[in-house]
Amino acid sequence: MDGDPLVAGACDATLDRALHYGDGLFETIAVIRSVPLFWEAHLARLGRGAAILNIPAPHPEVWHKDLRTVLDAIPAQPRLLLKLTLSRGPGPGYGSAGAGPPRRYLWFSQWPERNPHYWNPGISAAICEVALLTGAPYLGVKSLNRLNQVMARDALAPEYAEGVMLDQSGLLREGIMSNLFWVTTGVVHTPELENGGIPGVQRAAILAWLQAHGVPTRLGHWPLTTLQDADEIFFSNSLIGVWPVRYFMGRGLPGHDGPITSALLGWTREMGLGPQP
Repeated sequence: MDGDPLVAGACDATLDRALHYGDGLFETIAVIRSVPLFWEAHLARLGRGAAILNIPAPHPEVWHKDLRTVLDAIPAQPRLLLKLTLSRGPGPGYGSAGAGPPRRYLWFSQWPERNPHYWNPGISAAICEVALLTGAPYLGVKSLNRLNQVMARDALAPEYAEGVMLDQSGLLREGIMSNLFWVTTGVVHTPELENGGIPGVQRAAILAWLQAHGVPTRLGHWPLTTLQDADEIFFSNSLIGVWPVRYFMGRGLPGHDGPITSALLGWTREMGLGPQP
């Protein structure tokens, strides 16, 4: 590997379908003061994805045991990034019959620090030239195949922290690494993602928070022109919490000063997300 000879069988990953075909799933989780945020929700989404891909999923308690084993072996830190990966396991050829057994991977890495200006005053965003592929149930799971997102990010100018992805029909879907929200006349909108796009754990938590606080929400299918009338735009995922948009499609937006966005920023900050104090 990387120029070094390996004895046959010395590197188990060489037979793993995750490496050959992206045949598996992953979850990225924020760990704040040794506590993984929305742990049960992430495992539930992993289980739903495994059912769609027909991969036997480990029992949640197995993942929890892995988590405790690693946490007990490393120094405590304020924030860490945790990634769970579930592979179908070893097996040749595109057909998965006879493949397995499934393999699970759990690993931690340092927290990815971002520019604090992404939260205050907010980011500049643009439309992605690369369309989001949709139209099949497996395109809505968090699979290991992220080439669509890799190509979208590479095609987006580096001055934009995030981009809005449209589907092949030109309808709004999501960000490259996040979910998309916008506010128009006090109503929070976010696209339906039933056949493509990732319904984020943070997205679900935001929708629940909005409902609990009496803020009206709408899920649906909208063209790009809908964003021209938006009063606020923001993105969300499990690590960033909320990124307000202050510039999009040639016009300025309130960014972190938007009333609904500002409230959500305060809520996610209480979780331990956002820039370091």
